[in-house]
Amino acid sequence: MVAAFNPRRESPEAADGAFNHREQSAAGGHSRDEPADEGGRRPRDLVDRPDMFGLWGKPMRAAAGVDPADAAFIAANAQHWVANAIREEIAMELSNLASVLPTLDPTSPEMTFDRIAQVRRGEIPMTLADLLVWSRRFPAVRDIVTATLGDRPHPNSRMSAPSDGGMGPVITTKRGRTAGA
Repeated sequence: MVAAFNPRRESPEAADGAFNHREQSAAGGHSRDEPADEGGRRPRDLVDRPDMFGLWGKPMRAAAGVDPADAAFIAANAQHWVANAIREEIAMELSNLASVLPTLDPTSPEMTFDRIAQVRRGEIPMTLADLLVWSRRFPAVRDIVTATLGDRPHPNSRMSAPSDGGMGPVITTKRGRTAGA
């Protein structure tokens, strides 16, 4: 009987030279499904307030030693904004992540509760599939993604720290509760 192929257990040599760059050797890094070790660059490691990643509507500054022009930092900040928007939108629906996941369209086998919780905490990076799914579900996420990838700044965000030293504007879905909700 032939064992099923498991890319996590395969080495570049065993896979005839076909190597998934995300699956790194034990000496070099971590997989995208596991939190980074102390030396890894998790999105939350790139911001100055990792404990607030995805939990508040303000842009983050770069962590000490991180260049604010580093694309990884800009992506981490965008992930923070998206994670916060997802949190706010789910709360506005008076729901929770576990209840929302089965309603997503399109979906993916990777859209598990544990993985999305790690994405929202900044322990692992978001993927394009994540952005597609959440953008289709929540217009606020679509607005953030469009503004981040587009040539115009998001009206409620900044791509760099404010020059006045403050934390900048609050990013919010701007949805208020209605009398019927």
